[in-house]
Amino acid sequence: MAIIKTTLGKNLETTGILVDSAAHVKTAFIDPRSEMNPGELLCAALGACMMTKLGFIASKRGEDVSGAEVTLEPVFDDKHTRITAIKVKFSFPECLKEDQKAFYAQAAQECPVHNSLREDIAFNVSVK
Repeated sequence: MAIIKTTLGKNLETTGILVDSAAHVKTAFIDPRSEMNPGELLCAALGACMMTKLGFIASKRGEDVSGAEVTLEPVFDDKHTRITAIKVKFSFPECLKEDQKAFYAQAAQECPVHNSLREDIAFNVSVK
């Protein structure tokens, strides 16, 4: 089982370490910053999970979706206390047909991270 330990540093910077591994991730909140803030990191995790799910399904179908991308933009409430929506834009290789693109975009939204987010988060999805 994966255990992640997160430590708070100066200026609201954090470092999360995968225990028993060299893997780590950093966040920053105060500008100027060179790291993502936690809300952005949540979207990065969602994007990584979506692309992994998409790639897994494509490999089972014998299709190549190399070069597929997803762009995610978190939308926060007025107080910046929670994400209320996420703008999701899928871009697929030109060789895929429209029905394939729609299939993969839908399948990607069934990844574990997406399934773990609050149900009242609006997902504004577009496919290119």
